[in-house]
Amino acid sequence: MDNRKILIIDPFGFYKKRIRGIYSAIKSYLYCLEMNGYEGHVMNETEIDTDFLKKFDIIHVHGPISIRNILKLYRCGKPAVLTLHGWVVDESITTFKKNPSIKNFLWCLYSLFKWVLHRLIFIPLIYKGRVTAVSKITMKKNGAKGVVIPNAFIPEDVEERVTKCKDLSFDDFTLVTYVSIGGSKVCSIPRLSRIICEVNKRSGKNVQLLVFGDSVKINNPHIKMMRYRGDFLCYLKSADMMILGYEMSELGYAVMEAGYLSVPIAKFKGKFEELKDGIHGIIAENEEDMIKKLIEAIENPSILRERGENLKRYILETRSPRVIAKKWQKFLESTVEE
Repeated sequence: MDNRKILIIDPFGFYKKRIRGIYSAIKSYLYCLEMNGYEGHVMNETEIDTDFLKKFDIIHVHGPISIRNILKLYRCGKPAVLTLHGWVVDESITTFKKNPSIKNFLWCLYSLFKWVLHRLIFIPLIYKGRVTAVSKITMKKNGAKGVVIPNAFIPEDVEERVTKCKDLSFDDFTLVTYVSIGGSKVCSIPRLSRIICEVNKRSGKNVQLLVFGDSVKINNPHIKMMRYRGDFLCYLKSADMMILGYEMSELGYAVMEAGYLSVPIAKFKGKFEELKDGIHGIIAENEEDMIKKLIEAIENPSILRERGENLKRYILETRSPRVIAKKWQKFLESTVEE
């Protein structure tokens, strides 16, 4: 199996643009491939050429691609794998809701049409059912069937970035969140705003929330939009907790980074929930439960460090490249043998 060549197709060019999320996922995947003796190459969907595809043993596509490029994939005759990182339909609908233009409406329809074709035709005939997803909830939300292989977490990447951090200190109890285009994430900010207001009202404290990633309009003096910025980890490292205003149970990179930095999580319980309430942080059943448990944490800060250390151990045990590389090795070996 050594020295097999795998071509990684990035539909939106996120890897070369170093856009957070997909970039981190593909980078960790390349790391796992190297551990298994594979040679990985990354290219954008716009660069796909049938003759070039034939030079590789496996074509690994990280998201739905256009019908034209699916045909190129078919003509090359190589085994193909599809990996799902996000909620295909939900993300296009969210884009339209945020900016209901004709262009976004047409893009939403096209994305839906393309995904229907994937589920009905492309996945069974082109990919031969070889589908993976980064979490159970991602697989379920896309209505797909396949193998769940989480993203690997590379501690060295975080260590390198936090060594450049300046010391930050906050006068107030500080929560950090990270939002992206996913609908549940963007729409979670009004929910978090209600929670922050109620926590401050009941506790008499001054809790602040720093929102990184996509900017969301919200009128709350305790919430500050930080947008995308390179020193996210510096703020995360100095925060008291990371809070998520949605039920999604997938452990994204921001959550894994928080865990590695021993920052506990406050989130709502989701389907296939991995984290445990009172062990890794706060896993709330509803808003009232979240408010009560946040107040308890604010009044007893000593419990936060222990929960943060528990989360760090869990991330290192379940998302280490060694563990995830074994999952990929088993999957890729079965792909080549078919």
